[in-house]
Amino acid sequence: GELGIADMSVLFSGNLLVPVIALCGTISASERDDREIAGWVAAAALRHRYSRSSGTALEQDLRACRADDPIRQLLANLKQGTGLWASAADFDASLADRSGLLATFLACKHLGARDLLTGRTIQLRSKIDRHHILPRAFFAIGADRQRADSLANIAFIVNDSNKSISDSNPEHYLASIEPAVLKSQAIPTDKDLWSVKRSAEFWAKRQELLADAFNDYLKSAFVKRRSIG
Repeated sequence: GELGIADMSVLFSGNLLVPVIALCGTISASERDDREIAGWVAAAALRHRYSRSSGTALEQDLRACRADDPIRQLLANLKQGTGLWASAADFDASLADRSGLLATFLACKHLGARDLLTGRTIQLRSKIDRHHILPRAFFAIGADRQRADSLANIAFIVNDSNKSISDSNPEHYLASIEPAVLKSQAIPTDKDLWSVKRSAEFWAKRQELLADAFNDYLKSAFVKRRSIG
């Protein structure tokens, strides 16, 4: 619920929930900070915490769950080598990167993601679609179309809106959307970038916006801590 996801499909590894279960099993609901726990899950997903040497990493994190300040120790484990803060490069990946997809969703959720067609805030539900902002059909089959299947080209909308927008020209349909709605999904409002011909610039700018939103989410999740970087 804290993460705003309806099922496990967006989590790249079920191991992400093991420390969460350990924390919930040892810390009472009145004493634990669910927002901090959700923030750790987000940061762990972004850093692909259990994609390599998962056994060792999980063992470290379960030990951290027994520390006097478990969140502090869990964050310390994540900081080793890569740090916590997102960069634009973290969103320069394909849709196959499910941890990156989760980070993209959380960045948009933090901005108050609104449906591109109706303008309504996207609520927790199971029928949220991944929408290609610059339609795949506008790219030639092959490498160009593969690049369109990137995290920076994905917004989150309800099923009916996805069908309605379909393969509309982005220069036309984006112009009909309120700037505030675009900003709620970290979509650049510079109309000059909406052309498929400038897709690389569009995606580079959106990667920056997503990283900024994700980092702001981490700050809000760990607002009681002076430093988490």
